[in-house]
Amino acid sequence: MFRSKSPIAVLLAFAACVLPASAQIGGTGWTPKTPSFKIQSPTNAAQSTRYWFTNNSYHFLTYSNDGAFSVGNTTLPRTEHRYNPDYTNGEIQYQANFLVPGDENSYSVFQIHTGDAQSPTYGSTTFMVFWFTNSGGSIRYYSGTVLATNLANKWFQLNVDHNVATHTLRAWVDKKLVYTGHDNGASDFYFKAGVYEQKHGPTLRMAS
Repeated sequence: MFRSKSPIAVLLAFAACVLPASAQIGGTGWTPKTPSFKIQSPTNAAQSTRYWFTNNSYHFLTYSNDGAFSVGNTTLPRTEHRYNPDYTNGEIQYQANFLVPGDENSYSVFQIHTGDAQSPTYGSTTFMVFWFTNSGGSIRYYSGTVLATNLANKWFQLNVDHNVATHTLRAWVDKKLVYTGHDNGASDFYFKAGVYEQKHGPTLRMAS
């Protein structure tokens, strides 16, 4: 489920929990919107073996020896939702519940990607959440600042709010504010979520 507030804002709630508008983080005035996404998964495996939807949850799986998500692409393996359309103004918020294994390491579970045409100028992403096995299962802002610990093998709620007009970013874990910062200055962005391998000692199997 998406929620928006004028002129454009979105809040996506899925997995195991959908909250009423009055319970949303980041103020009031959110309006539901229907999410749209395409699935990116390795080209060398059937998509059904890397991505499926059961028990009201989206399942993402990637192996470190998988190929890229498109022929000729040189990025690391991933299985992700790529949310559509890009957003270019207003305020947008993502919300989902995650369940991540405690014995798997070094992958992104969520990212805000710069619009493809602007990526060469501003960089490919402006915000990423990396998963690590340490500290009982932790998420970090990229590989740096720890956002939350002791999350392995249990549901946790992630909210990420992006105000394009003010270029500000905020993130909450289980409704606790854990990050405040600024984007990279671009004016075109989109959300991605799932599993995307990173270069910090990845395990063979990576799932969320």
